[in-house]
Amino acid sequence: MKNKMIDIKTLGQVDNNYIIDKTIDDAYILKDGCNITIKNGAYATIYDYSCDTNINYKISESSTLKLFILNTKNVKRAFDVDGELLINEISFEGTNEDLLINLNKENASSDLKLLVVARNTKANFLQRVNHNNKNTYSNISNYGIAFDSSNIFFDTTGFISKSNSSSNCRQLSKGVVMDDESKITSKPILLIDEYDCFASHGAAIGKMSDEDMFYLMSRGLTKTEAFLLILNGIIRPFLDEIKDDEIKKEITEKVNSLM
Repeated sequence: MKNKMIDIKTLGQVDNNYIIDKTIDDAYILKDGCNITIKNGAYATIYDYSCDTNINYKISESSTLKLFILNTKNVKRAFDVDGELLINEISFEGTNEDLLINLNKENASSDLKLLVVARNTKANFLQRVNHNNKNTYSNISNYGIAFDSSNIFFDTTGFISKSNSSSNCRQLSKGVVMDDESKITSKPILLIDEYDCFASHGAAIGKMSDEDMFYLMSRGLTKTEAFLLILNGIIRPFLDEIKDDEIKKEITEKVNSLM
């Protein structure tokens, strides 16, 4: 049975505050700025389509938030995490995104996977994770595809403060540049005040393989078809996380429309 999509406003609100206090199989739709609290023991799935706003999340201990951020722009998001935070984000628009994650309780964790496909636009992503307790874990994986004179910028900082031992902070940015006029920049920063921890960052950015394009075109595909095949292969892992077929179709059509 297909899960329902529920407007988060159905939860009711007091001063723009929403509370999710139980686990359901259905997913919430978010389109406006607000404050959201995931109470202890709850598991919530949210599809975020908001633009030009601020959103604050509180993920309580023993709770999980699975957040899909889909083609939003110019949003500032702040997360206070005592439990588990899972983010999958796909962006096609010019944007300035600001994301702050505070891992406050022992064993709190966050995992962010971001895919940016930019055509003739600029996309800037400011990301910061603060490890504010012991045994906390964070991972940020950025993937950018830039073509038609686009510019993508990943500015990523991980901070482990003193005495927060056994914490683990990971960063990785990858990028594919499709033409000489486009650019992808990664600025990974680690601020580590504790010896007993693990921290890593890396970046790999380059042009799409001419050999791959030539091989596909030699098999009868046009240049556009070959590009879309490679592009869909990169996007597929992000789509596989989405359980709603209509949203998958919407994103696929958006990718195809970029050409």
